[in-house]
Amino acid sequence: MFSKNITIDKILRGKISIIQLKKGFRFGFEAVFLAAFVNGYLKKFKKKKISLADVGSGVGTISLIIAHQNNEINITAIENNDSYSEIANENIVINNFQRRINVIHGDIFNIDNHLINRFDIVVTNPPFYDRKQKKSENELDNYAKRIIDYESWIENSLKLLKDKGIIFIIIPTGLIEKSLKILNKKTGSVKIFPIWPNNKKSSKRLILFAKKGGASPTELMSGIRLLNNEGKITKKARTYSENGIFNFL
Repeated sequence: MFSKNITIDKILRGKISIIQLKKGFRFGFEAVFLAAFVNGYLKKFKKKKISLADVGSGVGTISLIIAHQNNEINITAIENNDSYSEIANENIVINNFQRRINVIHGDIFNIDNHLINRFDIVVTNPPFYDRKQKKSENELDNYAKRIIDYESWIENSLKLLKDKGIIFIIIPTGLIEKSLKILNKKTGSVKIFPIWPNNKKSSKRLILFAKKGGASPTELMSGIRLLNNEGKITKKARTYSENGIFNFL
C-alpha cells in the first residue's frame, strides 16, 4: 500500500535499510545519535540478555540501530500509529531482525499492565511541539512531532522500567527544566549530554539518561559538536553516525 509513497534509505554505511514515507515524519540525526548513545552504554552493560522498550518507535529506526549492534537483546517497539507500525514491521523483516524486535501497537498514555516494570532499558525520542506551535500540513508528520502530554509521556515511560533500569531521552534543550522535574520524581543519577551544532552556537538538543531509583548527583557531561569551523561534520560525529555506536563511557 505504500509503494508509491515511500523511500528506502541506507544508514550505517549501508548495513541497515530504512523504509519511510516520502511525506510524513522522517528520521533525523536525533534517532541515530540516541541509538548510538544507547549502544555505547550497552557495550559496558554487564547483563548479557537485555530487554529494551522503544517508546514512540515510529518506523523503527532506533530499534534497528540498537538491534544491529546487540545480538543478545529483546526489543519491544511501542507505536500507536497504524501506518508507522506497519512500516516498522517491514523494516524489521528486510533487515532480518525478527528475533530481536517485536512491534506492539500500543499507547504510552494507556499502557498495558504486562509492560510495567518489565524492561532494563527504555529509550524514547518523544514528540516535542506543543499545541500552540504551527501544525504541519502533513497529518503523519504532525502526529509524530506534536506532543499531547509530555509529562505523562515520560512518567509512563518510567513505569516500564525495572528497578535500577535506565531511561534514555533526546529532547530540545528548552525542555531541560521540565524534564528534570519529571525525572527527579522517580529517578536519580541523571546525566546530561549536550549536542552543539558547532563551537559558536548554544546546544539545541540534549540526551538525558537516568536510573530508576538512582541516588547519585546530576552530572553534566562534555557533549559533542556536530560541525567544525568549516561547517563540515566533525570526525567524531561522522564516526558515531556511520557505526551506530557512541563510546561515551
